Amino acid sequence: MTFLKKKKALFLAAVIGISLSSVAPSPVSAAVTQQDLNNELSMAVSWMQNSAEYRELCYQAYNVALERVEAAVKAHKPGDKPLAIVLDADETVLDNSAFEAGLIGTDNAYSTPLWTEWCKAADAVAMPGAAEYLQAVDKLGVAIFYVTNRSMDSQYEGTAKNMKAIGFPQADAEHLLLKTDTSNKQPRFDKVMETYDVVVFMGDNAGDLPIGTYHKGQDERNAIIDAKKAEFGRRFIALPNPSYGDWEPALLKKGNFGDYWKLTPEEKSKVRQETMRTWRPSEDAAK
Repeated sequence: MTFLKKKKALFLAAVIGISLSSVAPSPVSAAVTQQDLNNELSMAVSWMQNSAEYRELCYQAYNVALERVEAAVKAHKPGDKPLAIVLDADETVLDNSAFEAGLIGTDNAYSTPLWTEWCKAADAVAMPGAAEYLQAVDKLGVAIFYVTNRSMDSQYEGTAKNMKAIGFPQADAEHLLLKTDTSNKQPRFDKVMETYDVVVFMGDNAGDLPIGTYHKGQDERNAIIDAKKAEFGRRFIALPNPSYGDWEPALLKKGNFGDYWKLTPEEKSKVRQETMRTWRPSEDAAK
């Protein structure tokens, strides 16, 4: 090949290369992994562990609840049903944010074995003000029923150990009502209410209250809460938990409640994004 022919061939190859590169598709973005999904927990978990505002909300909830209990004890008459409070455990009095934080930066998804290991470790701490509140209720002679969906079969011993170690009263077989055959808490609520006058129900999840939200979709859950709005701060006391709960699978408005947990991490992240009300600035303002 002469010098001129070689130069011409190189020139053509360069032109072809430029043309191909100009029409080649952009690289496909990587799929959302379980680790990516876990990393979306960072803001919520950091807020729960560090913010003064989280502590404020906890103290507020327990203060309001204690006022309700004290008023009920004062009004209680001989012959009345004995008084009780009913409350969830996790993110209602037990702080499990270390477990959630431990998922961040890993490909570990929540699973029963991982949660059982956490329960057996008995490492949860009391939420701000929880132990003091429960001890005050106990001193007033009011029964405390912890209605939690931790498993009776595999998680009772660690749960009881954990609660006793951080000063929670009445953490025994009579008052720890863990899940046996269903995660619907209503049958356990009904059992307590047969014998006791329940002053307050407390929880971080709408399903911790006897209002019929079990496995309902987002719109139904919100409508039930709106219908019961007069009872919050009175019979019902809510605790803050932005990191997990039944609100998340309820985002999937179509299909069965459990369908959300069958989605891939990418699909779950998409559902979270698509269900947000969004406003974005104009291009000029964003510069």
